[in-house]
Amino acid sequence: MRSRPRTIPTCLVSVGCVGLLLAGVGACYSDGVQPTRGPSPGEDLPVLWEASGTHSRLTRSVRIVARDRATLAQVPLAEVPVDFDSQMALIAGLGPTPNYRLGIRIKRVWREGSRIRVLERHIHPGFDRGAGLRPASPWTIVVVPRSDLNVEGYSPRVPKGLFSSASGQW
Repeated sequence: MRSRPRTIPTCLVSVGCVGLLLAGVGACYSDGVQPTRGPSPGEDLPVLWEASGTHSRLTRSVRIVARDRATLAQVPLAEVPVDFDSQMALIAGLGPTPNYRLGIRIKRVWREGSRIRVLERHIHPGFDRGAGLRPASPWTIVVVPRSDLNVEGYSPRVPKGLFSSASGQW
């Protein structure tokens, strides 16, 4: 007598495949690591740390986004406590100014559409005070949660010749 090949009903095969598929998807996240969520459109990125100064030896105005240690190392303005796995640094500098009372601060960072925007505040001593002859080169740095979106007006590259080599000039 000839034996007939056994067949498994299609519905059982489908259920088995779906079960394996679901088990495989679950295994992808079994280590507890979840993908990081970027800011929603319109959402502010909190400033986690900030520093500002008056003298930096910057030779020009600059806006830099540092998403790695190598970029930040090229802009030695301050010791910046940043974890590049989850954070980034935004650096803004005015370059040479005729008055040490001038300054710059980053006041707000937020997502707008598919980009990150930055609101800066320029500090001016007012018109009733003379410009003086004490040059400076104001700067500011903030650390915010990391985003791979384009930061409007900020470059991921440090320009060549950004710092003056003469000590004490600023």
